Amino acid sequence: MRVVFDTNIFVSAVALPRGQAEQALLRVVAGKDLLIVSKPIIDELLTVLARKFSRDREELARLAFFISELGEVVYPDLKIGDLEDEADNAHSGD
Repeated sequence: MRVVFDTNIFVSAVALPRGQAEQALLRVVAGKDLLIVSKPIIDELLTVLARKFSRDREELARLAFFISELGEVVYPDLKIGDLEDEADNAHSGD
């Protein structure tokens, strides 16, 4: 199955182990699901982890590399703005 995780799923998997988010990530690691990820999602994740969880640059760089290698990186060319919360709308790599 192809899966897309938003930042909240990644944060929960990394910061709150043993939950459903971690189980979903472990399915990807085990090859049961294919992770689809974009640079904007990775960038948002790194920003949140740095700001809210005080992760250092080296750890963030390793995580960005890990996620990029773990999944298929896509480069969306559309911007969808249908959701009320702007942060939840999908953005292209603008």
